[in-house]
Amino acid sequence: MKILRVSLVALALLVLASSAVYAAGLTITIVSPTPSTSVNIGQTLNLQASAASAVGGVNYVWSFNDGTASIGGQNQTIAFTTAGTKVVTLTARDGSSSTDVKTVSVTVNSVAPSALTISNVQATGVTTSGVTITWTTNLPATSRVIYDTASHAGTINPNVGGPNYTYTNSTTADSALVTSHSVTISGLTANTQYYFRVISTN
Repeated sequence: MKILRVSLVALALLVLASSAVYAAGLTITIVSPTPSTSVNIGQTLNLQASAASAVGGVNYVWSFNDGTASIGGQNQTIAFTTAGTKVVTLTARDGSSSTDVKTVSVTVNSVAPSALTISNVQATGVTTSGVTITWTTNLPATSRVIYDTASHAGTINPNVGGPNYTYTNSTTADSALVTSHSVTISGLTANTQYYFRVISTN
């Protein structure tokens, strides 16, 4: 009699458990402005951000809900020209195309307009035929210089005698609204004394 012996071989099935570690992805934080920040029209507002878990460089774009042009860069400044609640949105993308978006709301208050004032008038860069006149204003304004070889003492009445207020010469008005003004006058006669006034309007 033949006996069939069957040998059972237990096969051990080894299951390898694999684990994957996933990066959390780019995370940004708006450091400034903080929620409920309040500023006045024309007041500088700091825009600052930080990033975590970024891969490579990070591209930052600040945008605004009132039509103000977007600004690129991690740290920037802005001054709003209209009052109201402004939603500031920061969009960031890193080198792996990971993107994060954060928003914060700020309040911009309207302020009563102040009177335009001129200060710090100086004559610099004097040559035999020219000079640069600089000054500052407390509000953005235009730039113009009137000048003459004769003195015109007294206070100018802006409602009388314009546009040159009895001065013989005038530079072309620069219509750009700025607070730091610089106007260069050329074609002057050497060894001649000139008198000038600066004119700014807003």
